[in-house]
Amino acid sequence: MKKLAVITSGGDSPGMNAALFGAVKEAAQHEIQVFGCVNGYIGIMKEEFILLAETELSKVIDVGGTVLGTQRFPEFAEKDIQTKAVEILKKHAIDGLVVIGGDGSYQGAKALAQLGFPVAAIPGTIDNDISLTDITLGFHTAVENAVDAIDKIKTSAASHKHIFGIEVMGRQASDIAIWAGLATAADGIIGTSKDWNLEKVLEIIKRSAGKSQIFILAEGAISAEKFKTEIESHSEFKIHPLVLGHIQRGGKPSVTDRIMGIQFGKQSVKTLLEGRSGICLAVLDNRIVELELAEVLSSSDKKPFLPF
Repeated sequence: MKKLAVITSGGDSPGMNAALFGAVKEAAQHEIQVFGCVNGYIGIMKEEFILLAETELSKVIDVGGTVLGTQRFPEFAEKDIQTKAVEILKKHAIDGLVVIGGDGSYQGAKALAQLGFPVAAIPGTIDNDISLTDITLGFHTAVENAVDAIDKIKTSAASHKHIFGIEVMGRQASDIAIWAGLATAADGIIGTSKDWNLEKVLEIIKRSAGKSQIFILAEGAISAEKFKTEIESHSEFKIHPLVLGHIQRGGKPSVTDRIMGIQFGKQSVKTLLEGRSGICLAVLDNRIVELELAEVLSSSDKKPFLPF
């Protein structure tokens, strides 16, 4: 094995750069070159490969996002494009591919592995919505960013006795909402659509009337605007809706995400060197383990990972 490629795909997540560094650092121990594909899977199709250097990547492990860039490429679901991608990788003498991303990125990785190309995947998504892993890369930073923002909002809310409905990211996963809500002693946490109960929320608000209140809303459960509309349509209370949005993705990766990213990157190279493909890495019981991509993608066993 002389050349590896790596992509960061889907939504950016803090720690991706650390994972790139880890992969390049491990590859250097085996005299393997690592090439980054610009903007994810589309970079393969456009043949945009750049040689990655350990010394340069060591300078950005504390930088959020991804220096390779990322761009969604739904067309990669097409079999002929997948086949062409394998042809391009082989044309450039690439011996294996590391994919860093979420569920959609995993689908592409599985397809390439099924075509016989060596692939290892790293769970890089702030949503923490990959099955069979306790934690995904970027989740810890996203929670810290959310908590930091909510802490600031609470001081203003207290001054004016405002009621806030704060929408956090997570797609259909409730992990960010649960962690951020618990860490900020929120008055209510709506992590899934099943948690939404208008009468119960109104009861909580009435019980604490005259005081500031904070409700944390997972984006897949109820939007901040809908929360405002529902409450204001059925009561005299006024709601201040707030969408934290991409601030959750930004800033410096946490220590946890930096170290986890580096370890993920190293292990992904070891996995490919040892001849295993169609593998994704996961964290179980505080250890990095290898799982089959097909098993993870077919599993619905993703319950919120609770911080206790």
